[in-house]
Amino acid sequence: MDVIVDGERSLPDKALPADAMEALACISDSLKARGRAVMAVCVNGKNLNADELADVLKNQPLETLASFEVRSESIRELVGGALSELDNVLPELPAACHALASVFQGNNPTEGYAPFQELADIWRHIKDRQQLAARALDVPIESLRIGDATYEELQQQLNVFLQEAVDALRVNDCVLLGDLLEYELAPRAEKELLVVAALRKQLDELPV
Repeated sequence: MDVIVDGERSLPDKALPADAMEALACISDSLKARGRAVMAVCVNGKNLNADELADVLKNQPLETLASFEVRSESIRELVGGALSELDNVLPELPAACHALASVFQGNNPTEGYAPFQELADIWRHIKDRQQLAARALDVPIESLRIGDATYEELQQQLNVFLQEAVDALRVNDCVLLGDLLEYELAPRAEKELLVVAALRKQLDELPV
């Protein structure tokens, strides 16, 4: 059985861990001490996503696996890249909300349906990037302070208004949809910049 970490064989210094999940935890801790984060796990030639890890690795003796490969990336580079990507997208998000509100409040509101879906997809991508950065930094993002609220509190507020917007879209209530975009979603889009600033502060505090 080969344990490969970033292309190099890596054998445990002591007795084998109880199972493959414990082995992964040990490898993750070792990488984290070197400023790196696990990005991919491949078992017996199959790449596992995050949801599959526990099902496949827990209670699985390491010595029964044909191969166990882990790939990592520099935490600083990974998080820096994710935050730079958000820096390029986020300044346009509040403006996109205001522009779309104008469409729904105009003479041809149905023209806003497809752009609204695109806006929702972009927002989901932003959340995915924030979560990725927080995981790599080992920061519990739910309790991260964003001004006078936590990330979780802001997310709950956002989810309420996004659901109201989806409900308004379902019943073709374009007036309500325009109001939600203008007065609720646009201000919350601006707060996404504060989330990135908080994550960047965590990144800056990483030991060099």
